[in-house]
Parts: sequence; C-alpha cells; structure tokens
Amino acid sequence: MINIKSIVSQNFKNKNCLLRLDLNIPLSEKGEILDDTRIIESIPSIDFLLDQSAKVIIISHIGRPLGKFNEKFSFIKLIKIIEEKIKRRIIFIRYEDQKNIKKIINNYPYGTLFMLDNLRFNPGEEQSNKDFINFLSSFSDIYINDGFGTIHRNHASITGISKQIPSYGGILVEKEITNIIECLNYNSDKSIAILGGSKIKDKIPIIENLSKSFKDIIITGGMIRPFLIASKKIIQKDESIYKEEIEFAKILLKLNNKIYIPEHLICSKSIKSEAVFLHSTQITDEDNIYDIAPNSMNEITKKVLNSDKIIWNGPPGIYEYEKFQNGTKILIQSIINSDSKIKLAGGGSTVAAINYFKASDFFTHISTGGGAFLSLLEGKYMEGIEVLKNE
Repeated sequence: MINIKSIVSQNFKNKNCLLRLDLNIPLSEKGEILDDTRIIESIPSIDFLLDQSAKVIIISHIGRPLGKFNEKFSFIKLIKIIEEKIKRRIIFIRYEDQKNIKKIINNYPYGTLFMLDNLRFNPGEEQSNKDFINFLSSFSDIYINDGFGTIHRNHASITGISKQIPSYGGILVEKEITNIIECLNYNSDKSIAILGGSKIKDKIPIIENLSKSFKDIIITGGMIRPFLIASKKIIQKDESIYKEEIEFAKILLKLNNKIYIPEHLICSKSIKSEAVFLHSTQITDEDNIYDIAPNSMNEITKKVLNSDKIIWNGPPGIYEYEKFQNGTKILIQSIINSDSKIKLAGGGSTVAAINYFKASDFFTHISTGGGAFLSLLEGKYMEGIEVLKNE
C-alpha cells in the first residue's frame, strides 16, 4: 500500500495553500467544456481548505502553449464556468499580473480562492526550472497536489515545488491511489482487465504487470487489428503500416496466454460508409475495424458477468457514432449487471464513454487520470507520488 501525507488530518488556518489541480479538460472547438469530471472531483479539497480559512491558490495547465502566452490556452474563458461548477468565487490572476502575485494575494482575507493562469505559459514549468520553482514557493506556505492526472510528470508544479515547502496529497489524489492499489492487490481468480487504445508498445508493461493478478485480459479498440494479424487471424497483405505494433503484439502473445482477441467485428471502408459485420478471416486491408460485433461481445459479456474484479481502459468502438457504439453500450451494461466487488475504469475516452451513457454511478471508482492511471497499473515509479509519501 502507498501511504501519502494527507491533508485530512492537518490544519491550514491562515496559511497560503498552493493547490495543484488537473484542469486540462476536454473542450469543443467552440471552447465549451465537454467533460467536467476533473472540476467536480476537485471540490472536496477546495472546500476543505477554504473552510479552514486558508488562502487557496489554484494552479493548473491546459493544452500545450509551449512555454509562452497564448490566449487560446488561457483559463480566463473558463473561470465563470469553473466558478459555477464549484460554487465559489475565484480571484483570477492573469499571466501578465503574476509578477505582482504576492501583493494581490495579500489584499484579500483568509478564506479567499485564487487561480493563476495556465502554468505552461511559463517555460520553467515543464523544464522544472529552479527560478520558476522559487517563484511558486515565494507566495506559498503549503503545497497540495490534487491533480492526479498529472502526477506522473516531473514538472516544477508537481515534483519541484514539493521538495521546497511542506507538501501533501489532496483528497482526490489520496482516493485515486487508494482505489487503484486496492484493486491491484485484491486477490481474485475471477478477474478481468479490458484494455484498448492504439499503441501496443505502451501496454506491454501494463499487461505484464496485470498478468500477475488478473485471470483474463481482453483487447479492444485500435489494438485489435495488430493482435489479430500477429495471431494470423487476419491476412494483411501490407503489414508495413502496423509493423511495429505487430511485433509488440507477438511479444505479448508469447508472454501471456490469457489474452482474448475479439474475432467478430464491425467494419467499414470509412467512418461514413456502411457498417458490416465481418469475421476476422473476412477482413481485408481496406476494411477498418470500428467496433466489436455481437458474437464476440457475447463472449466478453460472459467473462465480465463471471468476474469479481474489473479494470477497464479503452472503449470497444467509436461510440460517438451510433452505428459503432453497440460494443461500448453492451460492455457498460455487462459491467453494471456484474456482481463484481471492484469495478474500476480510467482513461480519457473511457471516462467520456461512461459519462456519455450516464453510467458513472455503477462503478466503484472512475479515475481522473489517463497517463497516471496507466502508470499505476504498470507499477511504475512516479516521483510525483514519491515526494508525497510519509517518511
């Protein structure tokens, strides 16, 4: 078990608390928030600190502004929406005003909530530059990391600052670590891991680690085709486009005989073309796999219903299109119907799918992290967690 220094037993009255959140939230082309999960999950730590009469300074990033100011990536457009979600007033400190940040903070009483503009406008953030770390600590007494989705990064606001001032894990970070580690440690001979995505290379250490404690591993999404080619269940004339992924799939198939690869699939020449049900042996180079067909989903459902520990990362298909969403709907319904004691899900597209089908109440834990979630599943060393551990 990983034990971090928790804020829950601490008193932060009359302290300036630097609160690192992960507000790198998905936005539409019009700048509308597509998923507010990370905002909502930040509320307990914000409320806890403000109710103790601390000054709370939120810091986060959004997008990739490459170390310079870019209005497109400014939080100023989202402040009012964030205020509505957390039901708190925020004193927003613009990028050009951060040189006066101590004066601004001192002008307000304890119990006030502040927010800095995008951390990544500063090149020192991703470089973990000492000067930027000193800047962050210059107006802070306490550092609290509650941005689980970024905790695997070695950045100034994650690992750098935590070595300079007293540091703690927030309520969300503690909840994430506890639930994920408990899931991995829960002994079960009826466990199932459902893994998707397109980069098999990224999944090798995860599958290796999960193989120690999971009976079945099911492949979904973009990884299906390379696995089927590697197992010679698809005859691909031109393998060059998938060459690296096929090689990684072969490695995993040799390492693990628990991997289930769906063979009945929903395919189309393009996302807008007619959908057809094909067996893997019928799939040609021109056919794109967009979902898992009912025959294979029936087999997956049986495995899910017979499990008592489930981890899910990666939807079966492109659920945003009605003709390619059946696999995801069936998978979610089978997880809902399962009597499994642990139902854990994570990853951006997975969480979005769960919210799309309004199924979040049926999971024991839904992780707000993508890379961080996968890193914990992998058993990977993460300095962002190490610096928060109890001595």
